Amino acid sequence: MTSPAAAKKDGRLFSEALYLASFACLLVFFFLQTTTFTMDVPGPVYSLVRGILCFCAVYRISVYREQIGPATAVALAAFTGLGVFFLIARGDTMVLDIALLTASAVNVSFRRILQIYVFTAAFISLLALVCSQTGVIPDFTFLTNYGADEHVRHSLGIIYPTDCFAHVFYLAAAYFLLRWKRVTWWEIAGAAVLFAVVFFFTSARADLGGAVLMLILIAAAKATGYKDRLPKVLKQVFVWVLMPVCTAVILTLTYLYSESRPFMLKLDAMMSYRLSLGKTGLGLYGYKLLGAANFAENGNANGGVRNYTYIFYDSAYIKYLFKYGIIMLAVLFLVYALIGLRLIKTKMFYAMIFVGVIAASFIIEHHMLELSYNITFLMLTADISTISHQGSSINKNNKNGIMAKAI
Repeated sequence: MTSPAAAKKDGRLFSEALYLASFACLLVFFFLQTTTFTMDVPGPVYSLVRGILCFCAVYRISVYREQIGPATAVALAAFTGLGVFFLIARGDTMVLDIALLTASAVNVSFRRILQIYVFTAAFISLLALVCSQTGVIPDFTFLTNYGADEHVRHSLGIIYPTDCFAHVFYLAAAYFLLRWKRVTWWEIAGAAVLFAVVFFFTSARADLGGAVLMLILIAAAKATGYKDRLPKVLKQVFVWVLMPVCTAVILTLTYLYSESRPFMLKLDAMMSYRLSLGKTGLGLYGYKLLGAANFAENGNANGGVRNYTYIFYDSAYIKYLFKYGIIMLAVLFLVYALIGLRLIKTKMFYAMIFVGVIAASFIIEHHMLELSYNITFLMLTADISTISHQGSSINKNNKNGIMAKAI
């Protein structure tokens, strides 16, 4: 007869396996949608995966409820509640998918999540690259003017050149997180070469800046022996104000934008017209608690924004303010602040490099809630301590890979 302890242990392992399988399925589905491959996943498949995630969330939260702090519980409840609201009111599934993935990841090994992400992202990216260069799928090209020069930008099998570089950027971030402090100088140099090559084809200037900053910070951490000399209180302040400050920066620049100011025109051009597009969005949608029900992802602009035929809001902070509203942004601020506090509590300051760089990049890019790019939000509930240990020792004393309590 199976003992209660053994049954509980088996249930934890089974639910973690279910979660990882569901995560892998959604990752493949969503990643392929960012490529020029044509794929239509039947609706019932999504419903089945979401149902499995609901089961995992209920089971794992009930098993580890004592390890989930009040702040995390509030964040999960708000996140999930908003996801349900946007699904029922607007048929929008993005928030609910991310909320379910986060709620059901309680004490799941973040190392295993990273391994699945790195393998999937690398495989599909390489497949898209090969197929786009052999004529199997399109390699979308775009002609862009940078001053007097014209550049042909390639998407390399992804739907847009900037998205192509973003995939590489997030893949590198996940890889360096997975490698942790075992990162070598050769790997840093290899990533720099990869970024340079991808930039040559995509000319994704904004994402290149984030990638270079990430490499500089990783190199600095390695050169100093990963020593953390910042007082705890400064780190706590940093994690609470980082995203609100980033949001304030892009909102202020957008609000102050005016074609009568030459400096703003130059800055807008440098930011690929994010300010002028955002200013048009302010007039269309404004600030609302739950966003605008009529928000158009690629709506017809014709709002005096030069000759653009559509509006796409690249800044995640601007986009989600218009699309999901002030409350949603506040919940996202709370989620990432709690992630930062977890990293401080477990003395994983190195990981804050990636969270910080990605949070700053959301000023100019829109991938915050897109699973095929960003998975750092799963650090709110997953067992993040597993990424700071050697792979051979992670499960030495605990087969479930659980080594730290959630906040």
